[in-house]
Amino acid sequence: MTAQAVRPGRLLAGRYRVEDLLDEVDGVRSWRGVDEVLRRAVFVHTLPTDDPRATALTQAAQVASQVGDTRFLQVLDVDSEEDTVYVIREWITGQNLKVVLAAGPLPPDQAAALGGEVAEALASAHQQGLTHLRLEPSSVVISDDGTVKVAGLAIEAALHGAEEGDPGQADAAGIGRILYAALTGRWPDGDGYGLPAAPRIDGRIASPRQVRPGVPRVLDEVVDRTLGNSERHNTRPLRNPAEVADALNSGTTSGRASVVGETADTTGPPPAVLREQTGPGLLSAAAAVPPVAERSPGSQVAARVVGVFVAATFLGVAAWLGWQGVFGGVSDDGGTVAVTSPEPVETTAADEEPTPTPATESTPTVEESEEAEEEPQEPEISLNAEPTSVAPSQRITLTGQIEPAEDGVELRVERRLNDGEWQSFPDDPGQITTRTRGDGGFSTWVQTSRQGENGWRLVGTIDDEEITSEVATVTIE
Repeated sequence: MTAQAVRPGRLLAGRYRVEDLLDEVDGVRSWRGVDEVLRRAVFVHTLPTDDPRATALTQAAQVASQVGDTRFLQVLDVDSEEDTVYVIREWITGQNLKVVLAAGPLPPDQAAALGGEVAEALASAHQQGLTHLRLEPSSVVISDDGTVKVAGLAIEAALHGAEEGDPGQADAAGIGRILYAALTGRWPDGDGYGLPAAPRIDGRIASPRQVRPGVPRVLDEVVDRTLGNSERHNTRPLRNPAEVADALNSGTTSGRASVVGETADTTGPPPAVLREQTGPGLLSAAAAVPPVAERSPGSQVAARVVGVFVAATFLGVAAWLGWQGVFGGVSDDGGTVAVTSPEPVETTAADEEPTPTPATESTPTVEESEEAEEEPQEPEISLNAEPTSVAPSQRITLTGQIEPAEDGVELRVERRLNDGEWQSFPDDPGQITTRTRGDGGFSTWVQTSRQGENGWRLVGTIDDEEITSEVATVTIE
């Protein structure tokens, strides 16, 4: 096999100029290039034509170019000339998840949103008969505007080997590993991608909640169901990306509350992934993940024995005190003292002192007290949508507030149809069920590909009364 002959400045297909070498792994070079016809940056893969993987790379790129979901980085061209096979791919400005997680794990709601985007993209690809089979942190790219993109569909597997077994299960497990890493800052398959290995408890990978307290139970269950630990939750595994997407987007597994509603930390940004930049890492570093100690079966048995002994001692003391309360107190010399009721003392009218009557003006009447009380505030929902003008299938974030604050109010998202009627939005892809936080705030996100003016509103029920927000309007260009 010959060495790579491509150098900076080389022109491929008469239009793609190779400029900066970004990476070289297993003989595959990745470059930043320029499409001189359209005057835009492109990503370039190059491989010698006599490399055993050259044919597989060409075929994978041709297949990947057919994917319709814009959450994948699009393959723009593939060909070979002289000594080089090349693949031209869409270029975006941003950072991959490996770089982002170097600053620490994501807040749970952002991790859930990111996992949902990746799962939906792969579910869409599977519907077209396409698979990834090599999902890793460097495959997930977060653009500067917060858009989540998946790179390497079919191509990474052709270059570096595919996971064995059922393709649906393989990609579901890949999503689970990405979500595990985003939630914990650990990699479930040992050290890798700059992340420490996930701890093991009783011979199994620790669940996200065991590594990082505060991870919502729903996310904990979704991850376990993708990584072969569904028996922890007495439920079945998630066997393909569509099932993972459904579990994340519905926000419920086994009847639990929504992902957003279950999130313990409500002080972070809404689930629009990395919508606000906070520095080079795009995210403020999350708190360090405390190490999880390994537990042996022997230590668990010893702990249980001590717990039983302490409980038995406590119950014995409580019982003894209870009997003393029934039969009497204990005297200083240890004897029992009978408990008797005090005899009433008779009083005469002369002994009684007159009770002063308070002045009439200082005692408010019932009517005056009722007038002094404030009348209850009528509940209201406010709604905002950002951004107000987007491309098709780009995420729209809905945020708002309920006044007065109501904890746990369930809301439904509705979209205005062309005929002016309203349709419940759970029937559409990309929806996360909304629940309010304790401070009355709420957030969710939606996506649509319908061009033109789109309107959304939120409808909730408080004290058996239905309330509706003002309409938030977004233009899809």
